[in-house]
Amino acid sequence: MEMNKEKFIKTLKEKLNVDIAQAKIINNIIESDNIFGKKNKDKIIKDFMEQLNIENKKANEIYETSMNIITNAIKDKIKHPFKSQD
Repeated sequence: MEMNKEKFIKTLKEKLNVDIAQAKIINNIIESDNIFGKKNKDKIIKDFMEQLNIENKKANEIYETSMNIITNAIKDKIKHPFKSQD
């Protein structure tokens, strides 16, 4: 399952139980920052807190869930590099 932008936003919406607008904000934050590194994780969580008006615990949950979605998509692509992406 290759994760295109629309599918990623839809998956965020379902897994995090947020509306589509919030899922798009989460996606935009992740796209605008490098997802690797401790400093970047802290910045992403801070951006979640500011832009979604949420507390640190919820921002961490969003970060962890988002990274799990991305990691699973990458693992699937590595395991099945020639599988149809639709």
